[in-house]
Amino acid sequence: MNSTSTPTRAVRRALAVCFGVAVFGAFAVPRAAAADNSLVSSSPTAGASVDSSPQSLSLTFANPLGATNNIQVVCNGSPVSVGTPQVGVDGISLTASVPNPLPKGNCVVSWLVSQPDGQGGGSSTFSFTIVNDTAPAAAAAATTPVTGSTPTTGSTVPSATITPNHGTVVVESGSAGPLGLSRLLISLGVAVLFGSLVLIAIAWPEGVEYILTVRFLRSAWLLTLAVAVFNTACVAARITGKGIGSSLSPTSWKSLTDTTPGIAALARVIFVFLTGWVVMRPERVIDPATQLPALALPGLAVATLGFSRSGGQLAYLGYAAGMAHALAMAVWLGGLILLARVVLAGPGEEDLVHAVRGFARISTPALTITILTGFVQMYRLDWGEIFTSSHGRVLFLKSIAVGAMVFLGVAARQFIKERVARVDAMTGQLAVRLRRAVGIEAVCGVIVLALTAWMLSLSPPKVAATSDTTKGLAAKLHITSPDADVTVRFSAVIGPNAVRVDVVKPRTGIVGLAVDFVPPADASAPGITLNVPLGAAGTAMLPLEQGLPLGSPGVWTVTVRFGATAIGSKTVLLTDSSNTATTPPP
Repeated sequence: MNSTSTPTRAVRRALAVCFGVAVFGAFAVPRAAAADNSLVSSSPTAGASVDSSPQSLSLTFANPLGATNNIQVVCNGSPVSVGTPQVGVDGISLTASVPNPLPKGNCVVSWLVSQPDGQGGGSSTFSFTIVNDTAPAAAAAATTPVTGSTPTTGSTVPSATITPNHGTVVVESGSAGPLGLSRLLISLGVAVLFGSLVLIAIAWPEGVEYILTVRFLRSAWLLTLAVAVFNTACVAARITGKGIGSSLSPTSWKSLTDTTPGIAALARVIFVFLTGWVVMRPERVIDPATQLPALALPGLAVATLGFSRSGGQLAYLGYAAGMAHALAMAVWLGGLILLARVVLAGPGEEDLVHAVRGFARISTPALTITILTGFVQMYRLDWGEIFTSSHGRVLFLKSIAVGAMVFLGVAARQFIKERVARVDAMTGQLAVRLRRAVGIEAVCGVIVLALTAWMLSLSPPKVAATSDTTKGLAAKLHITSPDADVTVRFSAVIGPNAVRVDVVKPRTGIVGLAVDFVPPADASAPGITLNVPLGAAGTAMLPLEQGLPLGSPGVWTVTVRFGATAIGSKTVLLTDSSNTATTPPP
């Protein structure tokens, strides 16, 4: 085999296509459209006085609604639970049931709607007054406490997580484009490492004797390690809202442990780094004494890709399907790239023929598993709404690319079965023809990876929850007192807000923990008190579907108190135009 062969024109074209698709997939993420819907009428009507609590809330809008909408109610300063909003058959009306009677007094309704394409459609508020109590228990039902994870001691509060909403403007750093590119590159890198080592272990043990193989593996490992660090920095920047440059240092990665994708990114760096133990001595992958750890390290790095998407229906099935999908994809795509770049780089002996035949044997089941697990994820995240969301439409494009990939794969396997089965050595002409076939198939695989990276930047229509417990919580207020350290994070948007409260270092048991959100002095929006059911150190979450509605821009005062005693206050500026929050100057 000629180890100094240069890449063919087909490979150069493949690399150009890969780069173009990577840039397109990373930066062509659709942005939120301008909010332009408006409320035409409501029941109860804005400003009305009604005798008793309504049994439902009905809102009619000027323009058609999308599938994801939100309604929150605050009565007398406390949030109240209402049913999930349902879009009427006319496409412009929205109805939410009132399972428990609303209390007597002033009630403020905050709404946030989406457009038919899944983008944000606008938000606002209106109020009405209830003259009489409907039932004695109405006042008790008026306060909806925060749900949260089990504290370290004492209380057993049920767990809950943030629910992203298509119509909410999520406050993030400017890392979306680089994050998408890093997702593509890290997926490709770990796939090359794992798929190459699997093919060597199963069908081409002679490969470790070629200097070209060793150089290819070491170069792939160094590039993958660099991309893994960059991807982790992008994930950290997305979670914390900081810049990518300031997130490159491992000392800034502490926040990664707050999220499932963050933990996966951190673990991926570790496993890719440890894979260097294999690529520096590739013969370890064929030695029975070291083969298992030699394959396990890159395999675990690939498996972390299965945790890139958290939440949705049947979440644990999603994690299992995601890991199987990633591992099968890596066996197929990594093997393809090793064939194109190393095995078929020139003519050679019988071992090259064995490598091609071995890949044909393992690639078919790997591709089958990839497709089946992909269907599982499609059912969980998009079933029935493929053409009604941005995520579903990109999935449709990905399905077309997968179809082309399968067609080319079947044709290539048929060619291998008919031509390679009858030869004892790899001729130069046969190597060129095979390299062209597997190169085109590999290009299709990279296009599929690019579309997958694009999809990860979009919200699937059926994602009901996510473990990403700090994403989009732009405002972070840390208050230290002699009694405890309390951190309050919230979305800081005009409209529904997810809230997270962390309590650490309590000196004694906590009684009556509450957070007051006081609006600007000239605002018409009501103040809100959030009761937090923590009696000791722990974390409490208010998910977005029960979100805290902040109805006016300006400087809001957030006060943390134990019972009637305030332990500290901070101010946050909410701006209506950008829906971002900054702490105003003192």
